[in-house]
Amino acid sequence: MTGSIHLPRSIYEEIIAHAMEGAPAEVCGVLAGIDGYATELVRGRNEAANPIMDYWIDGQTLLKQFDFEDRGEVMIAVYHSHPVDEAYPSATDACNAYYPDAVHLICSLKDPSHPVVRGYLLVAEELSTRPPDLIPVRGNLHFLAHHHRDGKNNYYDLAIVEDNGRPRLLRVRILEQDVIVAG
Repeated sequence: MTGSIHLPRSIYEEIIAHAMEGAPAEVCGVLAGIDGYATELVRGRNEAANPIMDYWIDGQTLLKQFDFEDRGEVMIAVYHSHPVDEAYPSATDACNAYYPDAVHLICSLKDPSHPVVRGYLLVAEELSTRPPDLIPVRGNLHFLAHHHRDGKNNYYDLAIVEDNGRPRLLRVRILEQDVIVAG
């Protein structure tokens, strides 16, 4: 299920510019396109409670996917930045992966002189039993995770305690996608 996403150089550079302009907060947005080829970038507004550590794309930006569909395209990617971390999905990114068909592009500014953009499909499946070895994410006892990273079969096991007190159990597979920059 690994594949690729093709970015015109202008869109690739716009993702990096947006990340640099927004640092130290995370920035976010969406890409329109077809068959893995990006045609448009729409900058979003980060509405996360803590935009330094997380992102949450504003609803108006997400509604752009209907405009994309009207012209025969789809939302092929969601992007956000990691101002101080590597370009790899966090447990929070995995928990909020609501678009399994969209590539999740992450722009890392860990070394601001050499930004890195990597892409992933984040595919969630419900689990019926609680996985072992879960630990609180950032001390939050209502959000537990265990990251499995061996290079081939990377995933997060997650337990999110819902408002009703019941845990939602997920396994989110992390499938790296090649990011091909043209032009």
